[in-house]
Amino acid sequence: MRINRKVILKILRLDKNIYNELASELSNFKIAITIYILGFLLSGIAVMSFLRNSLSYLEENLSLIVGTLPIETINELNYLITEFENIFNSQQIFSLLTSYLISSFTSGFIGVGIVYLLLTRFFRKETDIKQVGIIYGFSYLPVFLNGIIFFTNSIPLQIFLIISTAIFALVCLGSGLKQTYLLRNIEAFLLVVLSGFGSSLFSQVI
Repeated sequence: MRINRKVILKILRLDKNIYNELASELSNFKIAITIYILGFLLSGIAVMSFLRNSLSYLEENLSLIVGTLPIETINELNYLITEFENIFNSQQIFSLLTSYLISSFTSGFIGVGIVYLLLTRFFRKETDIKQVGIIYGFSYLPVFLNGIIFFTNSIPLQIFLIISTAIFALVCLGSGLKQTYLLRNIEAFLLVVLSGFGSSLFSQVI
């Protein structure tokens, strides 16, 4: 299947058949991996941009925020702000981003494995691990909406985008699993929760 604007809109609208069409062509696996990696890369950069904007806001409005706090506390806040700014302005930011990408890819790989095992062993569904990977990868398309963060200075809007796109990606994952494997809502929900919890736990251990 050719991945175009129509396919993307179907995913964002939670179309009832789009994941069946995508998962039926294993050639979409490479595209799914690309979407997953680029999505996490964009999210990571967007979060760092949000943190930098938040630090700038705190620095500019520190006197209004701290109010009657002791001078020692204010000095500690100033020190923390300076430390974070030094990190953002140094080469450490690249190592942090690299570590984030490696951790995200590992977490995604483990998540796909957990979903595959649960589908085949617990739910007795016939599937291919690449098929699960396709659903997993394409479900992360909503995180590309975080690109809006680079065009706005509104802290509340940036927070809303980061949280809502993450939740929407999980909803897309659940929707994709449900329609492809004919699961009930509670079954799809359990798969999403267990894969997320399990992948986070195992990636921390690794």
